[in-house]
Amino acid sequence: MKHLLVGNGINIQFNSTDYTTQQIVLRILKNCDRKDFPSHIIVDFPYLLKNYLGQLFLEARDVIRGQYDQYANCSAERASLVSFREQYASKIRTLRMTDIGFEDYYLLHDLCCHKTGTVNPDQFYVREALRISYLFAIYNDGKVNELYRLYPEKFVNYLRQFDSIFTTNYDSNVDSVVENPVYHIHGQFDKLAAVYDPTSFRNQLPDAPIKEYEVDPQYLYLYSNALSTHCGEYKEFQVKQYSLANSAMEKLAAAYLKDEHIKADVDSWTKDTNTITANMGYAVQMKVQHPELTFTDDYHFEKLSKITGELVILGLSPWNDFHIFETIDKSEIDACTFYYFSEEQCEKVRSLLPITNQRGALHFSSVQEFWRTVR
Repeated sequence: MKHLLVGNGINIQFNSTDYTTQQIVLRILKNCDRKDFPSHIIVDFPYLLKNYLGQLFLEARDVIRGQYDQYANCSAERASLVSFREQYASKIRTLRMTDIGFEDYYLLHDLCCHKTGTVNPDQFYVREALRISYLFAIYNDGKVNELYRLYPEKFVNYLRQFDSIFTTNYDSNVDSVVENPVYHIHGQFDKLAAVYDPTSFRNQLPDAPIKEYEVDPQYLYLYSNALSTHCGEYKEFQVKQYSLANSAMEKLAAAYLKDEHIKADVDSWTKDTNTITANMGYAVQMKVQHPELTFTDDYHFEKLSKITGELVILGLSPWNDFHIFETIDKSEIDACTFYYFSEEQCEKVRSLLPITNQRGALHFSSVQEFWRTVR
């Protein structure tokens, strides 16, 4: 079996002016001045978003210097801090707002919230505004989904040789040119998040979140299941929560049917004043009546963990999403080829894939040379 894992690097290859880190951050700032900015979805007053990003940037150098270390309140944040320094310390004197990858602004946001004592729900609401503004900028009025039209025939043929393709991108470009499966492991623009999908298991429960939202059909991609955060560990948690919930539901539903004591307990949960407990009770009852109901897992991460054969990694930065590399390192692949842009990337990948590297299964090839061969 032969598998491919791709990232935003392939979008940059076919449009280096609109989809680089710098251009995406710049477009977020410019979008705040648009007359058609979807303020009813993102933030009522767009200038607040622009000002807040500027304030976060002003803290970046202090973060690099270690002045925010005390505010990292978990191992995931501490790991993100280490990665942040590795990536930006050499640029500290010339650092610009657009040099910082947008997902790293979530880290700055969380650290600043810890420092100022800002907690949920405010911390969550601001982070969501940042996330949705990011999706709005990447989508670029739908232009991002047109990049496949620029793919040369040699590149299309290259993509078609793989048995399956995994991507961290939200767009549908690769999907448009291949017939074999394409798995979006961080979500995609054309899949609604469960809370916005009226047919989802979550929205069959009495307190269906969809009742509280008025989804604008003009901007469905802003309600998508696209994941975005500073930490791969957080993404992994969000990805795995669906399979864990399904496993729990199946076990509870089976026990409900077999054990009268468990049935009585579950039925009593629905009368609990705690919404989470009540929802659990209703969910088990519904699962018993409709076994086909599941919490939809649209992230396919389990498929990535079970790949065998050969894996090629193209256009993926090793500076974020460490959970992907950890999963690859634990897999049973025979060989892994990473297309690198710089030697610095090679060093990072070796540290992220130690087991694969030690058994001689890790290989490197120049991405510049690759693109020359498929033109």
